[in-house]
Amino acid sequence: MKTRLGVMGLALAATALAVAETRTWTFNSGATIEAEIVGFPDATTVAVKRSDGMVYSVPFAYLTNLDRAYLAAQHAKQWKSVSVDKLLGTASAGFYKKCLVSGKDVNGEILIQLLPPAAESILNTRNQQAAKIADLASRLPSGGGGAAAGGQGHRRASRAQAKQAAQAAADARAALDKLRADNAEYLKKTKSTTTVLMKNTGLVYNKLAVWECKDPRKAQ
Repeated sequence: MKTRLGVMGLALAATALAVAETRTWTFNSGATIEAEIVGFPDATTVAVKRSDGMVYSVPFAYLTNLDRAYLAAQHAKQWKSVSVDKLLGTASAGFYKKCLVSGKDVNGEILIQLLPPAAESILNTRNQQAAKIADLASRLPSGGGGAAAGGQGHRRASRAQAKQAAQAAADARAALDKLRADNAEYLKKTKSTTTVLMKNTGLVYNKLAVWECKDPRKAQ
């Protein structure tokens, strides 16, 4: 067992978990090791540290089903799948992105660090689309009132103007409906990109919780 661990052991600068628990891990071969979780280099590997300070990278597949189930639960506690629904602005000189989010364990406004560029780009596009929709909606006539008669001789011209105005309003409403439909389709198509793995850092800035997105380039 020691030889096998020596081959696959890696000295990792793993991100420490908030609560470190030493437990007995059982390999499929029957061998065991006493160690605590110190991080998850990726979605299928756990970094564990023995009491002597040695840190090893262990694939989930090498462990028993019981240990794998435990790891899945621990991994889920650390990283949450969160939908970032709207980009509201920035904070702390742009270091954090203020966002409206929704998810099983978090809803409302939070601050996010390391928001993926692809997600941020989509959120900016959504904001632009929302602004266009709001602008067009604000310019639509509220309905009702036809053209006021300025005199008997202008009735025919007034009717023509009213018809023209009604057509313009109908065209504007059709354009607004299309914008809304296109926006709804864009939201649906980009949902997966703006749903990201993140964890609560425990920090609070300006009364908002700070969450960190998972960076695939780093062992976390």
